[in-house]
Amino acid sequence: IFKKAALSFVVASLFFSCKSTPDTASVDPFELLDGDAALYLTIPVQANKEFFSEAIQKVSGAAESDAQKLADRLEMAFVAIGMNGEMQLSVNGKIPTTMAGFALTEKKGWKSGAMERQVVYTHGQTLYQLCMPSSANAFLSHNIEPMVKRYNKIAYASLPETERTESDDDSSVRVLSETLDAKSYSFLHDNISSDIVLYSPLPKAFLRSFLGGAEVTTPIESVSAILSQDRGVLEEFNVKLTLTMSDPRTVKAATAILKTALFGVPAKISQTGEKQITIVDLPVSRKRMLSLIR
Repeated sequence: IFKKAALSFVVASLFFSCKSTPDTASVDPFELLDGDAALYLTIPVQANKEFFSEAIQKVSGAAESDAQKLADRLEMAFVAIGMNGEMQLSVNGKIPTTMAGFALTEKKGWKSGAMERQVVYTHGQTLYQLCMPSSANAFLSHNIEPMVKRYNKIAYASLPETERTESDDDSSVRVLSETLDAKSYSFLHDNISSDIVLYSPLPKAFLRSFLGGAEVTTPIESVSAILSQDRGVLEEFNVKLTLTMSDPRTVKAATAILKTALFGVPAKISQTGEKQITIVDLPVSRKRMLSLIR
């Protein structure tokens, strides 16, 4: 999920600031993501620091200590993956605003530039773009301009008209709450638990990882999941997985397929709606979850 950009993000996030003018309060990081992504992931970082740290280490090669330092500073991490595999990462927390000149230099692979009155840094190797418009927000993407525009739309909404720009008032700029359907938005955004939550309207790319290689051949409209740390097995998540089928006539057949495929796995499978199948108490190892991150 995080791609190779995480190495740049880990190192820079510990030491940089891309100061905006005027200064702004914290903006809801979830609102900055695209509304047509194939996969969304919400990670309460403090409750899942080991998983977040391991994910950063896996994709970046960062030292364990650096990954843990980053995790210590963050509150929530929101990820969106597009149809083309492009990733957006938006986080909030308390990130230092010093040493920007030291961490984001051309010698270290960064090139700075102005974009919609924000400072954006582009990494020459990964081509990911990174911005932290306040000490509370940071986000990156291969194409960061839509995220910058969404940030400005929210952050500068209360400014006097004389301090706003034409871009700030661009009606075509839509934040996530204006594009993602309300039910999915609430599921991902209103998570006040310590659980990781996941939603995908295009689930086939990763569903097999949850099911240990089991294949569901009937059409699936969407998948949502709640991943709780298993307090008895620290290397494992206890997962509640809900599959919404495209055709209600396929639910019974899909349920039977799943029961056969997961025979011997201590999970309960049942139909929970006209088009829904729910699997509870599904054990998924942290290693298997990390296999989704590439």
